[in-house]
Amino acid sequence: MFMGEYHPTLDEKGRVAIPMKLRRAFGENSVINKLVITHGSDKCIMAFREEDWRDFVKNRLITLPQSDPSNRMKMRVLLGGATECELDRQGRITIPSYLLAYAEIKREVVILGLYDKIEVWSGEIYGEYKPGGESLNVLAGDLGL
Repeated sequence: MFMGEYHPTLDEKGRVAIPMKLRRAFGENSVINKLVITHGSDKCIMAFREEDWRDFVKNRLITLPQSDPSNRMKMRVLLGGATECELDRQGRITIPSYLLAYAEIKREVVILGLYDKIEVWSGEIYGEYKPGGESLNVLAGDLGL
């Protein structure tokens, strides 16, 4: 599974390195060479392994009734905004300008491994969402920790 928080930087060509721990999250023999990226919640970019993306689309997205306008919008945003990104030799992906603009990523990047997906954030925006102090205590209490 994907897990962890990483802080790479975006280069001038719109590339960001996916940390080796995430590229090898599913075992040494299954190094990730391609990700599917799309719009995420709260101004982040979501990235999936190809098989996890197919499962998400097949089991959660395509099953939504298209008679509902909000479901049609979900299809447009998630599928219409999706693109395949091959990792180069340094493990970098090139993020399209429309996704960089959506996520407001300029230079500082936060990458989160979240079980079956990766989130790519602007460091600034993630700082607004990341819990700290008392909110962490509440979170721990909610989980019975």
